[in-house]
Amino acid sequence: MKLYKFIEKTPINYLNTDTQIEIPEKYIQKECRAVWVSNVANIDLPTTKDLQIYQKQVIKLFDTFVEFNLNTVFFQVRTNNDAFYKSKLNPYSRFLTGKEGLKPPIDVFAWVIKEARKRKLEIHGWCNPYRISKDGKLSIDEYLKTCDDNNFAKLHPEYIILDKGGKLILNPTKEEVKEFVIASMVELVTNYDVDGIHLDDYFYPYSGISEKVNDLDDYNNRLDKSLSLGDFRRRHVSELIKGINDAVHKVNKELKFGVSPFGIWKNKDTDILGSNTAPACSESYYGQFADSYEWVKEEMLDYIVPQIYWPFGHKIAPFGDILDWWVSIVEDTNVDLIIGHPAYRLGETGDFENEQEIVNQMKYSNSFESVKGNCFFTAKTFIEEDKKIQGMNQLKKLLNEV
Repeated sequence: MKLYKFIEKTPINYLNTDTQIEIPEKYIQKECRAVWVSNVANIDLPTTKDLQIYQKQVIKLFDTFVEFNLNTVFFQVRTNNDAFYKSKLNPYSRFLTGKEGLKPPIDVFAWVIKEARKRKLEIHGWCNPYRISKDGKLSIDEYLKTCDDNNFAKLHPEYIILDKGGKLILNPTKEEVKEFVIASMVELVTNYDVDGIHLDDYFYPYSGISEKVNDLDDYNNRLDKSLSLGDFRRRHVSELIKGINDAVHKVNKELKFGVSPFGIWKNKDTDILGSNTAPACSESYYGQFADSYEWVKEEMLDYIVPQIYWPFGHKIAPFGDILDWWVSIVEDTNVDLIIGHPAYRLGETGDFENEQEIVNQMKYSNSFESVKGNCFFTAKTFIEEDKKIQGMNQLKKLLNEV
């Protein structure tokens, strides 16, 4: 089936070509059918102030996932240098109990895992490695006063840097930070019956690093003076990725480790190895100093879930071109490719008004053998009855075809 713009009814071509995109009529079901459950800022779940309400919401989500024939949950358990589980290293999250460090009435994550197992859902602990604060409204001192005394950042304010908006993150270039994050991952997989560890796309911040509180002293004192600032930052991020991978598999070889990076590594105008996306597109290689190409080629992870959050008809970052690039990158590697889809965008003005947009993405991506699955952001999208519902009904129908 050839694709046409939903509104103008003009052909959708690959970027800067006359070749129209075609998708198969038949949908191929893949092994991994996943969803993100977002806990930062209570996007998908409330706090446990009322445990009964919290548990009902989790059960409602999980039962709905089963109805959609999903089989994997990436459950966010580390949002802001905190924990949704019992930890000696990290305090309980403010998004879990309402106040950082406050103990919940039960071991929430153990209960969540139990509920997932009842429904034969695979569950991964989704973690953010560096983020300390969600916004930059407070100064470092002011924000740390809201933190539990066991917060690593409060214990070690010397490891804090800021983004341009004043948000706090752990300094990725500090060996102590890498060791702490890796230890946190090991603690999690040692104490909980998870299937793996999952990292999101937040490495160096999207807004850039503060000019006043940053990692430039670390860069200026680097041992390898041949490294540019970008290469210096990327090296430290990649060392964390490899370190987590090695540590997790040392605990259990069967555990899976994966990352969900921003969908564009580099544009081909920047690097011949990059994707067929316009020069105006953001590139995670330079923006977040996340070298996802290296992670795949060096097999530093078991799976990768690029967030391809644009429609087929996007003017500078079209879904088809980006998908094709990722398919080519995982070839001849042992890294599984799982596609991240923006189900939350269904019903938005433009291409996502087309209730078939995500369905078309699924049919197209799953026609490639190297694509091993699909993942959807975010969980509440599956239960909200709003402008997304027609597209979600189409997705439910598709996922239950087989």
